[in-house]
Amino acid sequence: MVDQVKDPVRPDYYVRNGIECYEVQRASMGLIKYQGYLEGCAQKYLWRWENKNGKEDLQKAVEYLTTLLETLE
Repeated sequence: MVDQVKDPVRPDYYVRNGIECYEVQRASMGLIKYQGYLEGCAQKYLWRWENKNGKEDLQKAVEYLTTLLETLE
């Protein structure tokens, strides 16, 4: 059996029954709160990247910023 490489930025456990966690959060929070959540998460990863997970934290910040940008489209 070959180990599959897991995506540390967007792991598969964030999807259940074909629904992404992002979709549930946006639906339950509303747009404004959801955007604030995404911004806060990006800030968290930018704040800690040098002292914790380095490149992986920067990739996570990019993921949150990309998702935030998508809310503007």
